[in-house]
Amino acid sequence: MKKRIKVTITDFEPIKQNLNDPEELSLYEAANGNTYDAEIEHDGYAVVDLSEDNYLELAPTEYQLMIEEWTNAGKIGDLTLQTKSDPADDKALLYRMLDEAGNETKAPVSLPKQVVEQVSKTWFGKKQKADVDA
Repeated sequence: MKKRIKVTITDFEPIKQNLNDPEELSLYEAANGNTYDAEIEHDGYAVVDLSEDNYLELAPTEYQLMIEEWTNAGKIGDLTLQTKSDPADDKALLYRMLDEAGNETKAPVSLPKQVVEQVSKTWFGKKQKADVDA
């Protein structure tokens, strides 16, 4: 399944070590900071087709999933919760609440994606069964 990603490579050394072709490295450098549609593999790697002959393979730490438009995340009472990627921070999400008329009830709030993931795991993750010695 294709997902929208932004290339966010902060360290090119591992890529340089794995590539033998300087032209291939220049593809990664040129892609850095841009958004693409990518196929996300089962191991978390993203594959971006740049052209018929060129593609990028990005490790999970080299890209961020992006939601570019406000997307409904659910309802809370009479309010609608919406989210999208924070344009000011690739590693954060914006959240806002809308009333039934579509008006913001307060300004959007930015939360780091890692915070959202940790809260989700804490509240909704499966509990580990404690080892019981009988």
